[in-house]
Amino acid sequence: MDRKIFKTFLVLLLIGIVEIVIYFAVLEYKKTSIEAKYKLDVDVIKLNQEKEKKKLNDDFEKNKYLATGKDAYERIYNSKQNDLVDLIQRLGSEAFPNNWRIEVKVEEFTNMILLVQVDTNTPEPDLDKTVKYIIPVINSSEKYLKNVAIYNRKHQCFLFFDEDALVELLKSKTLSDKTVSDVKNKGVAFTRYNAIKIDFQEKYGHMFIPVTVSGAYGSYECTMMLDTGASMTVISVELAQKTGREDLNNISRKTFSTARGLMSCPIVQRELVVGSLDKKQSVAVNPSDDTNLLGVDFFESNGYIIDNSSKCIYVWSK
Repeated sequence: MDRKIFKTFLVLLLIGIVEIVIYFAVLEYKKTSIEAKYKLDVDVIKLNQEKEKKKLNDDFEKNKYLATGKDAYERIYNSKQNDLVDLIQRLGSEAFPNNWRIEVKVEEFTNMILLVQVDTNTPEPDLDKTVKYIIPVINSSEKYLKNVAIYNRKHQCFLFFDEDALVELLKSKTLSDKTVSDVKNKGVAFTRYNAIKIDFQEKYGHMFIPVTVSGAYGSYECTMMLDTGASMTVISVELAQKTGREDLNNISRKTFSTARGLMSCPIVQRELVVGSLDKKQSVAVNPSDDTNLLGVDFFESNGYIIDNSSKCIYVWSK
């Protein structure tokens, strides 16, 4: 009886040991499977990350090269307007001679106009040479550059390439006789940029312009108020004495009708420099006021428009 019980015990013990072994074996298998699956998932994630990292690095290196290329022709576009202006500015600076002045204006949204000022010591270039300068610029900016204005050392626009002319130039690298004629005619007619630009500041509804006044005694820089209703430029006694040696009591005078009544003013000769414009002319000396007024007589031999939106006066030869 005892032996039978002992055998039963051994059988049960053996079964228990087998179940325990199977249990741990299954547990280890599940653990190994979970670890393998986790490792596989991690490897897949790492692989995808590496792919994405490689793509980002490749894009970065490509864009980095394009953005910092040896010249502006290798640079990429950017949707920001300031970057577009800078891009075209750099393109123009690299394409045209170093001593030519380059300026870019935004005409409408991202449509740009390139303004090129020939060096004041350089004769007016012919159209063929100018075209060679323009081609590399439009090759890299045709989406945004819509107009190119070239003006001479007298600040007069003599060539104006509109969008049609630039498209033709981009396609064929040359211009037809008709387009050449249009480019020249539009240059002459291009009033706004066929001009010298004079910046002004607006205060209390009046326009104030930096002016250099020169006489026999010397030159003096001041700010003058532009008075489009004044037929003659007027300076103060102080400014007259700083720039000239006249005896204001013993020179010719002129009588003006003012809001305060008739006023007799000495007339002196001075040279006025406004922006890049200069003119020798007669000016009146106001004996009772220290205000300096720039009259329309300064512009009498020129045409001009006042652009309040840009705070500029555009002046051109009639």
